[in-house]
Amino acid sequence: MKNLLFSALSTIRFGILILLWVFHGPTWTAQAQVCGTGPAPANNLSYLESLIPHYQAQTEDTNWIRLPVTAHVVRSSSGFGGMTETAVYATICNLNERFASGRISFYLSERIRYINNTAYYGATSYGPLGTMIDQENIARTINIYYTDLSGMGLCGFAYYPLSGPGGFQNDGAIVMSFGCSQPNGTTLAHEMGHYLSLPHTFDQTSNNPLDPNDAERVTRNFNEVAPRLSANCFTAGDRFCDTPSDFIAGRWSCPSSRTTLDLNNDVMKPDSSYYMSYSNDNCMSRFSEQQMMAMRATVNSTNAPRGYLTLNPYPNFPAITSYPAKFFPQITDTVVPNNALFRWAPINGASLYQIKIFQFNVNVFDTLVEDTFYHALGNRLRGMRQYSWIIRGINGGNLCTPFSPRDSFYTSTYVFAGVNDALNTSKPIVYPTALSAGDLLTLEGLQAGTPILLTLRDPLGRNVWSFQDYNEDEGRLIKVPGDLPFGHYLLTCQQAGRGYAYRLLLKP
Repeated sequence: MKNLLFSALSTIRFGILILLWVFHGPTWTAQAQVCGTGPAPANNLSYLESLIPHYQAQTEDTNWIRLPVTAHVVRSSSGFGGMTETAVYATICNLNERFASGRISFYLSERIRYINNTAYYGATSYGPLGTMIDQENIARTINIYYTDLSGMGLCGFAYYPLSGPGGFQNDGAIVMSFGCSQPNGTTLAHEMGHYLSLPHTFDQTSNNPLDPNDAERVTRNFNEVAPRLSANCFTAGDRFCDTPSDFIAGRWSCPSSRTTLDLNNDVMKPDSSYYMSYSNDNCMSRFSEQQMMAMRATVNSTNAPRGYLTLNPYPNFPAITSYPAKFFPQITDTVVPNNALFRWAPINGASLYQIKIFQFNVNVFDTLVEDTFYHALGNRLRGMRQYSWIIRGINGGNLCTPFSPRDSFYTSTYVFAGVNDALNTSKPIVYPTALSAGDLLTLEGLQAGTPILLTLRDPLGRNVWSFQDYNEDEGRLIKVPGDLPFGHYLLTCQQAGRGYAYRLLLKP
């Protein structure tokens, strides 16, 4: 209590921060408008101090630690907003690149989960988001929620181990704002650091750099001669001796000339290269060796604060080192713009294929499919234009795989699929309506960027097949199950709160 009063009296700002922390959850400072994760709690700091012998032993662990991630995309109750699945995958790929030096990697335990709830989408306080985490978390995984935090002025926030909603082996989460979830951003790496026990580099010290108890001193000499004070880097500040003492609790650009003095009159010069600082994104590039060791220690045993993340066996995803061979279109081929079929060869280990189509250098669309073809329907492509496309295979553990070379193709004039197409009816078109089990069913005129639910019922009204997915385009090609008996069926299509019914005949 004495130390707390000392710090509170030393600066008005610290008092404001404490009030924000107690009454509003894990916020740091309104002026930063970046990270909503607060100072590390006492139990987390004690845990980091307990790792001091681990650092000093310097035993090198060369084993890879692979951690499961469940990604949630939050949208309005009507399904509006959010971000694409490919954009989420790009953030996890980037996260893996930033953690590779510490031999920590992240894999997706399943495909993206979508949460349609306006109370969570664009929340202006922590309360609704805490409810969301408590209800939606998947146990023994790192839950990352992508939503709109602009109303809170934040890029993201995370909960330290053994804190936050969710319960046993399910505690806390990382919440990311759409605007800060760019593929090359550093916010996710920063928040993952918090989730795996790391404080900000300026934690404790920025409150009052002259505090003899909590502020980290510049010196790393533990045998200073009086009146100089010896090093306290393992028991003050961020608890790491290989990160320079830091006092800047607001966003700053590099290089910076900002300095201050500690109790020894040594000059504090924060290092902008650390992810856990508040320097700008383009300044950050690394975790320190001790920070990496602390994060590994946080998960690498069953007794560790987040050891439950390694309880589930790693799926051992096959490595993907090549890209698919393209069948069609190839260079100089011509396709019908509203009925373009893209085809490629399968590759070993790929559970999904990502196809990107460009006009000049502008990405026209970017989508994921489970099969080795993509049917571009509707008006995504325009007639009499030159385009190019690339394709790659991915799986939950390999999200940074190589794309194929970019090949150009041309579109012809628009060709009407029928009278409904010409009339531009709002009801999706389904054809053919008479087909055999195992054939491909075409859906055209869907609403892009929303989930789709297809249900097939037999003449007795029994549900014999259903298909649900996030539909990124206006068309879809669906394979009818091959084990259905021939006869009449009712197909229902639900999307964006609307439902449509179609009669289908499965032929022998």
